[in-house]
Amino acid sequence: MQIGTGLLGRLTSEIDEDMLYGTFPTLDMVKAAEAYQDAPTNSRAPSTVASKVVGRPLDLDDLDEVKEKIAHVDIYDLDSSDDEATNEITASFTFSKNITNPKDVLTGPPLSNLQASDYLVLVGKDTDTECTLEGREVRIVGTDADQVKEAVQRFQNIQTLYKRRRRPTNVVPCVHYPTQSAEYGLYFCNLNRYKHKAFVDLLYHDSLRPMHVLLPVFRHPKTGAYQKPKDLLNVPEQSVEQERPIPPRPTWVQQSSSSSSTNAQHRRSLPNTHSNMEAPLWGENRAFINNYASLPSTPSPTSRAQQQQSPPREDFPALPNNRRYVPVKEPTPQPHSRRVLRLTSQQADAAVHQPHQNLLEMAKVYNLNNMQTALTEGLEGLRGFKGEIQLEAKLGKVLWTNLASDIQKKIWEFRDIKDLVVKEHGVKPVFNDLTTASEDIIQTISEILPKPFNHTGCFEIHAQARNQPTLEYKPVIMIMNQGIVELRKVITRKTKVTEIDWVSLDRKFDFQMSLSCQELGRVDVRPYSTFIKKVSVCPITNQMTFENVRDFLKVDHILHKQKTRYRIHFPFIVEITRVERIPLKPQPTTGYGVEKILGMTGKGQVWYDLQVYYTNHDEPFRSNLGVSAGKLASWTVDDILGPKDQPQTLVEYVKCLLLLIEKCEPLFS
Repeated sequence: MQIGTGLLGRLTSEIDEDMLYGTFPTLDMVKAAEAYQDAPTNSRAPSTVASKVVGRPLDLDDLDEVKEKIAHVDIYDLDSSDDEATNEITASFTFSKNITNPKDVLTGPPLSNLQASDYLVLVGKDTDTECTLEGREVRIVGTDADQVKEAVQRFQNIQTLYKRRRRPTNVVPCVHYPTQSAEYGLYFCNLNRYKHKAFVDLLYHDSLRPMHVLLPVFRHPKTGAYQKPKDLLNVPEQSVEQERPIPPRPTWVQQSSSSSSTNAQHRRSLPNTHSNMEAPLWGENRAFINNYASLPSTPSPTSRAQQQQSPPREDFPALPNNRRYVPVKEPTPQPHSRRVLRLTSQQADAAVHQPHQNLLEMAKVYNLNNMQTALTEGLEGLRGFKGEIQLEAKLGKVLWTNLASDIQKKIWEFRDIKDLVVKEHGVKPVFNDLTTASEDIIQTISEILPKPFNHTGCFEIHAQARNQPTLEYKPVIMIMNQGIVELRKVITRKTKVTEIDWVSLDRKFDFQMSLSCQELGRVDVRPYSTFIKKVSVCPITNQMTFENVRDFLKVDHILHKQKTRYRIHFPFIVEITRVERIPLKPQPTTGYGVEKILGMTGKGQVWYDLQVYYTNHDEPFRSNLGVSAGKLASWTVDDILGPKDQPQTLVEYVKCLLLLIEKCEPLFS
């Protein structure tokens, strides 16, 4: 108590007399200032008496030191101290050796201003780094290690996407017999001799070249010889009489029934190149071809006629007369090297011909592995793509073209189609790209589907366009709504990355599963905005008139599509599309430089497509519409196909397609 009383008195004595008034001017001070302002001017004249300034004198030595420091300051390098304080991180990205021009990799699709995008600028802006091209390297400078590392990864993704987009379409053929069956071979039947040719429709550009259909061939249960396929028609009698008669096949060419069963096991143990059996002459004019003595040059017609007239006396036919035989000493064989070349085929055949595995299970595993490998490679290359990605399947027919005569005369196994027939012999699988051209067939199929839930229509305008007269024309696809004249989408580039051609043996329909991507452009820029202003559509007949934009856009053809969607078991949707190629007719000119073109809807070629979509893929692929330059989308391959060891999503997709094919088969039996 005494300490408090003493301290309180001490503190009170130290309080300034003005502390009670606060920091604001007092009333006396305000009145004194007003009185000073009201005083006359002469009374406020400055005093001539010099006031005495109280303070410390200047230190001239310190002033000299300050001047010396100011003299050494560089006013043009004010940030030098900041640069020394911050640590710069430098990294570089080197392009692959197979990249010819790195500038092409760093040039992206057009932006909103229709100018090509520069990935150096875009990546540098997104990662807060400075990116420059020095020869075949990109030098990256930044202050954050994570940002610099991300910039390097982005350039790696950009290079991967560039290389993937310039590869040809990865075509994977798959052969499947839907039920459990005995061992079968595969025979290429000419489309004209196919029993169900009425169900195979071709577009005009595909109908000009010879096509073939793959048919299963089974062995006779008693003789072991291959039987004639049930869907192979006989040659008409008129064509047989007009052909030149040929002598019967020699007895040594045909297989004896007693040794057929023993030779079958021996042929399966041989490599695939020598295990392909000759197909019997099922009413065709074919000549025997020896697989072991095939020559690169075909013999002349005279020598071929001599061989047909006189049967050979030896096991191997003699060389043609037009080639001079020069005896050459055979080199010393190398058993180790030859054994290594044949070892892979022998091991593969021994593995797949195990007695506890049936042919149906082996084909399922083989096809699933090929599909998963191809789709995985395609999806990995599209994760950094900016645009639309589509994984869809369509019913149709898988045909084969570019077949040599010796390929047609052999019986193949399902494992030989991808590696030997397609890759080595150059045979090309061709999907007819339409389900049917018959309205009755598509109507019958639609009756087994549930009630539709959506109907839409659009015009698909295929044209050649450019935005500058000095540039070359490029193909574009403009999607226009049917109900209102406006562009919904402009596709500047469309690429098919992966194509799975699935052949269902003994069925009228096959399917194709395709992975494609397409770049999108703006719809409100020229020449598209100029073109759409000159388009008019009749709301009743859907006939349309339009004008080409001179020097900028010219229409090639127009497709009118009417889509009907059916919701089957989740998450699959079936879409049936009626496609009509609209005939274009130029109208008489009015003399003012206006050239109108009439699209006569309802008078063109019509066909129908049946497609199946997996709706769970829509949301992951939608994220690619706004992906940044070099950035990967959030989805992974496992999200699309399922886990690597068990791709359940891909299996469900294939099962849905096969189930649809099996339900369509009894409708036309």
